[in-house]
Amino acid sequence: MVTKDDVFEALKSVQDPEHPISITDPRIGIVKKDYVNTNDESISVQFKPTVPYCPMGGLIGVLIRRRLEEVFHHKKIEVSLVPGTHSQEDAVNQMVSDDTRYNQILNKMKEQGMA
Repeated sequence: MVTKDDVFEALKSVQDPEHPISITDPRIGIVKKDYVNTNDESISVQFKPTVPYCPMGGLIGVLIRRRLEEVFHHKKIEVSLVPGTHSQEDAVNQMVSDDTRYNQILNKMKEQGMA
């Protein structure tokens, strides 16, 4: 079974798009072990942007989901904001969870050499 530690370790390579620092670094606390849940079928991760109006909130969620899908491709992956931590919470969560929007963002990133 995949553990919280496994997930947290996999996310260490994901950096905040605005700062060259891991999203798991305690100085920014975007993802903490407490935000990770696992079971036999799925992994869910919540994240907290550095500020409530973070313009990169959606991209952070996309990067988290992409990394988890790369490492744990056999699991269902769910990524969302910690409730109440972003001014555009519904829009960000939809961007990350809607497969069509998510894939559009990934394709755009690839076109721009970001992925």
